[in-house]
This record gives sequence, C-alpha cells and structure tokens, in this order.
Amino acid sequence: MKNIENLFEYSVGQFEAIDHLLTMGVGAHLAALVFFLIMSQFVAPKYRVATALSCIVMVSAGLILVSQAGLWTDAFKFNGTNYSLTNLTFSNGFRYVNWMVTIPCLLTQLLIILNFRGSALKSKATWLILSAWGMIITGYIGQLYEVEDTSKLMIWGAISTVFFIIMNFIVGKAIAEGKKTMDARTSGRVMNVFWLMMFAWTLYPIAYLVPVFMNSADGVVLRQALFTVADISSKVIYGLMITYIALDQSAKAGYLPAQKVLGRVAIGTDTDLRN
Repeated sequence: MKNIENLFEYSVGQFEAIDHLLTMGVGAHLAALVFFLIMSQFVAPKYRVATALSCIVMVSAGLILVSQAGLWTDAFKFNGTNYSLTNLTFSNGFRYVNWMVTIPCLLTQLLIILNFRGSALKSKATWLILSAWGMIITGYIGQLYEVEDTSKLMIWGAISTVFFIIMNFIVGKAIAEGKKTMDARTSGRVMNVFWLMMFAWTLYPIAYLVPVFMNSADGVVLRQALFTVADISSKVIYGLMITYIALDQSAKAGYLPAQKVLGRVAIGTDTDLRN
C-alpha cells in the first residue's frame, strides 16, 4: 500500500471522476497517435524522426493509461455506499516507469526540430536523458514513502528537483542556440513549446506533493486531474506543436508535401500530380 489512493473510500462521484480522467487520457493519446501517423508522410525526412518519436510516446503513454484505468476499476468495488479497496492495490509507480521512456523521446524531439545533428545532438540528448532519468528515479523512490513518511517524500522530491533544474537549464541553452537557425516566427513558436513544458512539468511535482497538503479522497481526485492535464499537455499538445514546427520548417525548406498540407501551394497543378 505505497500510494495514498489506497487509503480511502470514494463516493460514486469521486470514483467516476478518476475513472473518466484516466479514460480521457487514453482517448487523447490514441487520437493523437492517429494524427501523428498521418502527418508523418508530410514531414521532411530530416524531421521525420521527431514525428516517429511522437508516435512512440503516444503508444507508450496510452498503454500505461489503459493499465492505470483497468487497475483503478479492479482495485475498488462498490459496497452499496462507496467504492472501497479490494485485495488489489492501485499504484502510480507505473507512471514513473513510463516516463523513463517518454521523457527522453520528448526531449530528443525538441533537439531535432531545433536542427541539432550528429555529435551535437548526441551530446545534448545524452545529458538531457541522464538528468531526466535522475529526476524520474529519485521521484519514484520518493513516492514510495508518501504513506509511511512524508519527510522522506520531501527529501527525495528535493533531490528530484535538482535534476529537474539541470534538465531545464540544458533545454534553455539548447533553445537559445537552436533559435539562431530559425526566423523570428518559428523561434517564437519554439518559445511557446518551452513555456508549455514549464507549465506541464510543474503540474507533476504538485501532484507528487498532494500527500503533504491534501491527504484525502478529494486530494486523490485532484492528483489524478493534475496527472491527466500534465500528460495531455506535455505529450499530446507538445507533440502537436512540435509536429507543426517540423511541418513549417519542412515547407520553408521547399518540401512539397509539407507545403501542400499547410496550404502554401496550389493543389491540382502539374507539379502536384507528379508528387
């Protein structure tokens, strides 16, 4: 019983709210997967890996959320008044395992659309992935103490925050460097991606700290709402923004499929028929 979700009984409204939030997360990721698969054919080859990584993120996150939704409905049964715990337990630990896969993909996507290649891409990606894994692993350890000892939860959370700061410092430097290869409009869109990251990734530590400031059934609902909003923002909306930047840069480089899908060339011309 490592997570606070297993400590409480839930009213019908509370139980269904969490069930619907998890289901919404599944639906958003699966719908985005279809979109990214379709858009991959319109992105120039140099950016296509970024779109492929979006597909990987959607599959990985979607499968975990399917598992979380199933575990939620299996772990609690209606007792005539409320939903109470069965002989199973619900765990948020699976989310951390998923983040070990998805966050490196998300960070690498950003580097690709910032036009890093070769040794520069490898070096920056390595440092970003190592700092991300440090953040995730220490956060995973911390959440194991949220029921037994919130002081240890806070200590491991603080350690995780150090890695979080390092990761964002590297991201900030990469964006400042990558923006030099872009026009003003595209660099502005990249900054929007950065601020989205800051918004979404700040929600995760708030959810992490729910056992400290709202240890109740309502707190669990808030926590799952924060996780869902953060997941959709940091993966689905982030992926949409990355894909548009990849399409935009592809079109500006003269890649015809990207120009057509963005409506920047007339469709039905002889050139279009040949392509």
